[in-house]
Amino acid sequence: MASPLAYRLRNTVRLTGFEIVRTAPDGNMLASHLHELLALYGINCVFDVGARQGEFGRWLRGTGYRGRIVSFEPVRDNIQHLRASASRDPGWIIEPYALGATDGRASINVTNFTHFSSFRTPGKLAAELFADESRVTSTEEVAVHRLADVFENVTRGITEPRVYLKMDTQGFDLEVLRGAKEVLPKVVALQSEMAIQPLYEDNPTFDHAWPEIASYGYSLSGMFPVSHDPRMRMLEFDCVAVRDESSVSPR
Repeated sequence: MASPLAYRLRNTVRLTGFEIVRTAPDGNMLASHLHELLALYGINCVFDVGARQGEFGRWLRGTGYRGRIVSFEPVRDNIQHLRASASRDPGWIIEPYALGATDGRASINVTNFTHFSSFRTPGKLAAELFADESRVTSTEEVAVHRLADVFENVTRGITEPRVYLKMDTQGFDLEVLRGAKEVLPKVVALQSEMAIQPLYEDNPTFDHAWPEIASYGYSLSGMFPVSHDPRMRMLEFDCVAVRDESSVSPR
């Protein structure tokens, strides 16, 4: 998620018929970190949870990663764009539903700029900093599945899955992990977007979220700023963690 100024710029560019998307350029510290991590641990499957329109998947392919990508995205309009991104890539699978702690159906808030779409409600800070971009324009009832229940299906054909779990669910990452407990030994490393100043109601902040992630057997690998407020105080950052077990040691 970018700064408020970046969103204003993006909307201005939209008026000309073009779109600016968030990418991870070669000089980006997170990009460099992941490039090394994916190779070091022999990652052969990436779960892109909260894939939106495929920005992360396109970046992965641009880095030279050729393993499987499984993108999970529940918002209807995003799914159409996501399928277009993956249409010529047989190693990129699209799963049109959300992940969570329990199976079922739930209402997701779809915002004017869909980076903010979430099962949680945008709070006062989001309205102050991102104005119309974070405004809820509709709700959609979507399917929610546990990662543990779909893991075998989405990794079918991979003899020894070594998974990188990237989560960008706008405040719902812990719910995704709670639904993945049984298969976390196969999740070699993970990435979660952490809040310092929460943009959503009831959004867990880093001091609450990290102890739970650590309790699942992960150690901190890197912390990479995502966005700041106008006074350069951090709003969110990407937290990368690696599993402690010797069975998932570097290759």
